[in-house]
Amino acid sequence: MTATSWQPIATAPRDRLIEIRAERWIASTERMRVETFAGCKWCEGGSVRHPAPYWRRLPRGWVPTHWREAPSATSAKLATGETPWHA
Repeated sequence: MTATSWQPIATAPRDRLIEIRAERWIASTERMRVETFAGCKWCEGGSVRHPAPYWRRLPRGWVPTHWREAPSATSAKLATGETPWHA
């Protein structure tokens, strides 16, 4: 798989960091906005704050549509605690 090949979100791995392409409807402009979020990982939920499963680092209101492998630089930054773009 190349770094630019986007896969359907239904096939996303849930055991490692990935990039997610997500969309959100902006009612004021009547347009769909699409962005990429780096360093996302699946979380099972089950806590008081997050009772349902969710994608960590994907803001509320955004609907994930596609995924791809996270670049190694992003993975390294997240492992050391640094904040990547679109955090």
